Amino acid sequence: MNPSVLFVFILSILLGVLRAADLAFGTDAVTGLCVVGSVWWRYLALGIVVLAAVLVGRTQPSHSEAVRSRRPLAGILAFVGAVCFLAAAGAQIALGAASGLGGFVRCILECLCSAWLSTMGRCWLSPNEWKKPFGGLYLAVAGSLLFYWNVLLRFMENSSSWHRVTLTAAVWQALAALVFLAALARALHVPQPGNGKTLCAAGLAAFALCLCWQLPYVLVLMSGLSWAAPAVWPEIFAGLGLCCVGGIGGACVTACLNGES
Repeated sequence: MNPSVLFVFILSILLGVLRAADLAFGTDAVTGLCVVGSVWWRYLALGIVVLAAVLVGRTQPSHSEAVRSRRPLAGILAFVGAVCFLAAAGAQIALGAASGLGGFVRCILECLCSAWLSTMGRCWLSPNEWKKPFGGLYLAVAGSLLFYWNVLLRFMENSSSWHRVTLTAAVWQALAALVFLAALARALHVPQPGNGKTLCAAGLAAFALCLCWQLPYVLVLMSGLSWAAPAVWPEIFAGLGLCCVGGIGGACVTACLNGES
């Protein structure tokens, strides 16, 4: 693997470790408010990692056609992500959170995202010749709309204060997932020469934001008595699904750089 890409992977993992330490000692997980240190140190760390991911990804000689082949790791992550998003939708329905318009739309989009990820998982795990995923570009777009909706929900439902770093970063995460899935859809259904660099940059950013930054927060929600509270189940399942999307991003970057089809 290219040393610069490996450096971004290591930097992203380090970001996750620092995020875990910050949630343990410096940031309240519920409110997103920092209790130790300045919030701007958190944004500086996020900005450095994301900027490095984009700059390094855009300079790599990558091959987007490599994602149109058997990819066991990406396939497993896609299936796990599909289950998580479907479970998140089911948990919201069971808790009555889907009674409002926002919750209802989110449940529908989570089901569509689950359908697309499961389709991708089947294609990546198939031992036979690669075939385009069922539903084509239409299902890919529909499956990506969840993260567009999540961006809107964050602005509508949460405080816009920059001091609530967890909630503000959630907007960045949704945008990273949306851009990555859009780049993946183009690589799969609309092959173009520049798709590889875009997919590599978006995949690295998704790995950093959706997996490394999100996983510590999900583990905090699952720790202690939080897991026993049904009210947090939709957030836990949705968070695990987002982690899977970030993992798929890392797997796609590796595939593109190896250039094997």
